[in-house]
Amino acid sequence: MSRAEAFLAGAVQIAGPLLRRQERIVAVKLHPDAVSVLQLHPTIDDWELDRLVSWSLENAIGRSPVQDNFSYLSSQISAAAEEAEVDGVDAGISIPHSLFDVRTLQLPYMEDSELADEAEEPEFWEEFDPELNNLMGKVVRHQILYSNEGEDRTDVMVASLPIGELERYRSLMLDANLVPVFVENELFSLVNGIYARMTTDERFKPFFVVHLCPGNNQIIAHFRGRLYMHKINISDFDEALMMELERVEEVEGDFWEEVAIRVSEQIKQAISFLVETYDVQRPDKIFMVSEYREIENFYFLLDERLGTTRVVIYDAMEDVDVPKEHQKYVDFFANPSIFTTAVGLATQGLNVEGRAHGDLHSRLVSMNFLEDAPRIRRNRQLAAVNRILSLAIVAVILFSGTVLGINTVPAYLQTREASAQYSAAEGAARAESLRRQVNEKKMTEINVIISDIRNNSASRGHGIFLSKLPELLPPGAELQNLEITEANGVKISGLALENADISRLKSNLRTAKLLRRDPAVETSKDGDYWRFSMTLTLSRMQ
Repeated sequence: MSRAEAFLAGAVQIAGPLLRRQERIVAVKLHPDAVSVLQLHPTIDDWELDRLVSWSLENAIGRSPVQDNFSYLSSQISAAAEEAEVDGVDAGISIPHSLFDVRTLQLPYMEDSELADEAEEPEFWEEFDPELNNLMGKVVRHQILYSNEGEDRTDVMVASLPIGELERYRSLMLDANLVPVFVENELFSLVNGIYARMTTDERFKPFFVVHLCPGNNQIIAHFRGRLYMHKINISDFDEALMMELERVEEVEGDFWEEVAIRVSEQIKQAISFLVETYDVQRPDKIFMVSEYREIENFYFLLDERLGTTRVVIYDAMEDVDVPKEHQKYVDFFANPSIFTTAVGLATQGLNVEGRAHGDLHSRLVSMNFLEDAPRIRRNRQLAAVNRILSLAIVAVILFSGTVLGINTVPAYLQTREASAQYSAAEGAARAESLRRQVNEKKMTEINVIISDIRNNSASRGHGIFLSKLPELLPPGAELQNLEITEANGVKISGLALENADISRLKSNLRTAKLLRRDPAVETSKDGDYWRFSMTLTLSRMQ
């Protein structure tokens, strides 16, 4: 560590209380059909969830590339962050594991610094894996999983990602008015979220995780400090059935029995591959993490079908204190594991205070794919030092002003000049009071005029609404009653052939920009028709 780095680290530690906002990561989570923004503050002994907003997306994005829904997603993330009122400085997002090339290589024994120097040349990795010959134009990160000089062995995990994909997700965050400082592999965030919650004894035991994710189902094993990943080869047909599984009330019968057999068999084959290939101890239990909105049917499908291995639904929110006003967003998902990757991402930090790793939540994998991460950390440290200096200057000014006032104000008030100034100020105050009374009378008259103008504007708004209403009414809907009152606004009611016609009428009213807010809608089935009533609040027309 250079002298400059040592000075910054020491200064930032002094500024610790000023940097609490930088201990929080605003984690963005893209679900297959929803978006979540949460802000988690992991302390030494507890987990504090400061903010959480989740809502369903009108467009089910699935696992499609971000570029297909870029503008829509950025606007939804921005709206969710605004709704959550996040105040953290740093933000992060996880990229689907399917976009990465992740490999575990066995190298001769190397020191961390030596490996870091060698890894700067892309051709270095090709010596140990000939398939790694196309790393140009990619962001490459590595981490030593196991190193033993006596065995002359160093196991390294290497992950690469095309720069274009990284920039796409970085731009998504920036367009959503968030500052990205962490971009991680989705599975790395997942295992960090689980690993950070384990006790010391549990971390020395092997653990397996089944990650059910549309288009990329994986099994992850951690054993003796090493991490292994293997794809679960679930067919497209079975995966489509798994997506429908959420809507099934009872998973029973020969049909679902066959699906359960096929899916569980693929998971057992993935377990056997890891056990035989990497000499991993066969697990007695498996954590199940799902990206689907519900998970009970998945659990019922796999329970007691993996031999002696138990399936445990991982509860990502078990130890997280959720504010009451945000509990409804957690309840939106009937799946306690769906926030696992987001919680794992939120435990990351730039550690700008330079604290020892023993004071931080443990991470199994630490790969930030942002190339300017070191610069971001340095900027955070400089900002902390600047904040200290600014506060010190303000404190000196306040102290000097206080001392000056105590010593001079009493003597000043005793002079004739002070008395004369006081008299002049008193006269000016009386004059200002008279002006205020005149202005208040004028404002009362103006308010009466404004009230008349608003009444006229409201009446004109009724006229415009009535003139446009016929063309906004869908062909399958019939208007039967319309009431206009000064207190309640406009209330319309009628019949519709389909419930979709009622939704279309609501959408037409919103598109026409005649309303100040979405209408309150009540519907009921009446034979072959749908009855509906809407209470509308019209915009004031200029």
